[in-house]
Amino acid sequence: MASNVGPDAIRHGIERRPVTTFGTFLAYAFSPLPSNYLFIAYGLTSLPITFLALPFFVGRLVSYAFWIRTASAVSDRLDLDWFESTPYFLAYFIVSQLLLVPVIYGFTRLDWHAVFTGQRFKWLRRMP
Repeated sequence: MASNVGPDAIRHGIERRPVTTFGTFLAYAFSPLPSNYLFIAYGLTSLPITFLALPFFVGRLVSYAFWIRTASAVSDRLDLDWFESTPYFLAYFIVSQLLLVPVIYGFTRLDWHAVFTGQRFKWLRRMP
């Protein structure tokens, strides 16, 4: 039964759908979401890191290059002082942490075997 819950079920789901997994990791890398949560969750699966690293590296390389170029162009047009924008960065950090920590908790409580085999969400009754 231990292989049907948690990280083992996720590992089997990732191994069976390599193209979907690559696309999902690539899409995540293009998002502004912090990567530490993804790497923590992936580390629980005990899969080789290269399966995550390649799409993530490509996605972040392209997206960071895009955002650096875009920010540079916007900065050339606007004259913003760092202290004027600091409250926005602080608010982003606080809100992202308040939203993503419960997501990680839910990630550990989801019956991943049921998700991958039955296409349905089911919560685990107790921690494995």
